[in-house]
Amino acid sequence: MLAALQPSVAESLTDLWAALHKRVPITVYDCEVHYLTAMALAADDDLVAHLLLKKLRIAARAAGDDCDRGLVRMNSYVEFSHGGGGKRFCQLVHPSAPDMPAHGIGVTNLAGAGLIGLRSGQAILWPDVDGTLSELSILHVENCPGLGKWLEAVT
Repeated sequence: MLAALQPSVAESLTDLWAALHKRVPITVYDCEVHYLTAMALAADDDLVAHLLLKKLRIAARAAGDDCDRGLVRMNSYVEFSHGGGGKRFCQLVHPSAPDMPAHGIGVTNLAGAGLIGLRSGQAILWPDVDGTLSELSILHVENCPGLGKWLEAVT
């Protein structure tokens, strides 16, 4: 019974993350909120689910569906770094996309959940697979169709 009253490790880490980032500007388009909430609720990883839901809860909402080149959203092409891992390039996609590109990262992947809602030039602390918080930096974001060639050129 006592174990049921204690918060899970995922909830504890999520609460810590939220306390550290309550004033960090995170933005999510209105048209993606329900989709991202459903993805978080369906995530296999408790930590990803809790973090994505918390991120959605504290995020500002953006109306419309403009091509904001600097904001990471679904299908964005992103150049980023996390911890000491160096630069990485990806396209943020649906986790079970039938035509998942080789450079695709699902939004329910730990890195994918970290990227969503951030802007080019922004950095936050984000857990790695061991739960250690390290810097996740957004180096470049593109959101317009046909930019797969940009990603192929830089990878």
